[in-house]
Amino acid sequence: MAAILVADDEPKMRKILMLALMEEGYEILQAQNTDEAVEIIHNTSLSLVITDLKMPGGGGMVVLEAVRHTNHYIPVIILTAYGTIENAVEALKNGAHDYLLKPCDLEEIKHSVRKALQIQHLEMENIYLRNELYGISGHEELIGKSSSMLRVFELIRRVAEGDSTVLIRGESGTGKELVARTIHKQSRRKERPFVAVRCTSVPADLLELELFGRARGVRTGLPSSSTGKFELAGGGTLFLDEIGDIPPRLQGKILQAIESKAIEPVGGMRSKKVDVRVIAATQADLEEKMRKGEMQSDFYFRLNVVPVVLPPLRERLEDMPLLIEHFINKKSHGRRRFSFSAEEIETMMRYHWPGNLRELDNVVERALVLGAKDMNHLIPSIHPSSPAAAVGGHRNELLDMTYKEAKKYIVEEFEQFYFNNMLRKSGGNISRAAEKAGIHRKNMHVKITELNIDPRQYAQSDDSVDEE
Repeated sequence: MAAILVADDEPKMRKILMLALMEEGYEILQAQNTDEAVEIIHNTSLSLVITDLKMPGGGGMVVLEAVRHTNHYIPVIILTAYGTIENAVEALKNGAHDYLLKPCDLEEIKHSVRKALQIQHLEMENIYLRNELYGISGHEELIGKSSSMLRVFELIRRVAEGDSTVLIRGESGTGKELVARTIHKQSRRKERPFVAVRCTSVPADLLELELFGRARGVRTGLPSSSTGKFELAGGGTLFLDEIGDIPPRLQGKILQAIESKAIEPVGGMRSKKVDVRVIAATQADLEEKMRKGEMQSDFYFRLNVVPVVLPPLRERLEDMPLLIEHFINKKSHGRRRFSFSAEEIETMMRYHWPGNLRELDNVVERALVLGAKDMNHLIPSIHPSSPAAAVGGHRNELLDMTYKEAKKYIVEEFEQFYFNNMLRKSGGNISRAAEKAGIHRKNMHVKITELNIDPRQYAQSDDSVDEE
C-alpha cells in the first residue's frame, strides 16, 4: 500500500484529501506545518508527498528540498491558491512532479497521484533490474523488491559513494547492521576494517574505554587492549549500534572525534588522528530523547547527516515469499528441501511480526527443525487469535520494545482482532459492522483501510459489502 504524506495548514483541506485518497486505497499521513512534514519525511518510508506551497515554517519549497535531500525518487505534488508562472517554473525546476491550483479538482489530484506513482514504479523497477544485472545490491542478505526496499537499495548505493555520517533508523530486527555492512562493502573503505560496537552491551562506565582505548601506563584494572574501536576501525567504518543509549557526557567526545578526526585515549594527554567513517543505528525516538535532554542536539544533527529509514516487515509484506525462500536456503545447507504452502504464507502475511526479519528467520528455522508435518502447530503459534494471546505469545519481544512501540503493537493487535470480528459477524457488511461497533460508517471505512482489512473476505454475497 502506497504511503502518502498530505501537508497543509488547513484542517479542512487535509481531511478532504485524506478521504479522497483513502478511497483509492492509499495510506495517508498528515502534517499541519512545514516542520511536521520534514520530520515525517526524514523518519518515514513514503511513496509520495502532497504539500501546500504556503505553510508556517517555510512551506512547500522547504518540503520539496527535504524530499530531494532524503530520497529524490519520492514524487512531490505542490498545491497552492497563490499560483504564478514563476512559482510553478521554480517548483518543477527543483523536482516537483506536478503543480496544481486550489480549489483543486479531486479527480485531477487522483490522476496526478496515479501518474506519479506509475512513473516511480518504473524507476524503481529499473533500479531493481540494474541491481540484478550488475550486482549493485552488494550483499546477498539484503532481500526485497518492494518499493520501500528498492528505495533503501538506491539510498545505500548513493551514500556508499561518499564519506558522510549515516544514521540508520528502524525497529528491532529490521536489518540495521546488515545495511551498515553493505554500505561499507560498497564504499572505497571496503578493504579496511568494519568494526561494530553494540552500545547497549557495554556498561556505560566502560564504553569510553571501549571506543577510545587507554593511554599507556593508565591503570584501570582491566586486562583489555589499550586500543579502542576508533583506532581498530582505522581507514574503515565504525558502526555504533543503539547510539541513542550513549550517555550525554560521552556524546560530546564522540562528536569531537567525528568532527576533528582525532581521538584522545582515556588518561592520555595527546590526541591521535583517525580516519574513520561513522555509521550509527537506533530504534529509539532520538527527537524525544533530545527534547528530554538525553541527547545533545549538536550530536543528533551530526549523526543525522544522511538518514536511512528501514521499513518494518509488516510494511513490506510483498517481500515475504522472497524472504522465506532466502531463509530456507540459508538454513537448510543443502539438506532436504522444505517449503510453505500458499495458505501458510498467506497466514504469515496477516501476522504483525514485532521481531521483524529476526523473528521470521527464527520461525523458518523452527519449521525446518519440526518438519512440514508440524506446520499446523507452528502457524497458529505465530498468529495470535486475540490481543491477550498476542501479549502472552510475545511477552519477551514486547519487553525488548520501548513503551511506545509495545503499546502500538498491542493496540494494532486489538484493532485487527476487533474489526475483523465485527466484519465477520456482519457478513462483510461495513454499515452493519459500524453499527455493531457504535461508530460512523465513514470512520469504519477509514479504520479497515488503515488496518488493510478486506471486508470482501467475509461477504456472504457480492453486494453485501456496500449495503447501507
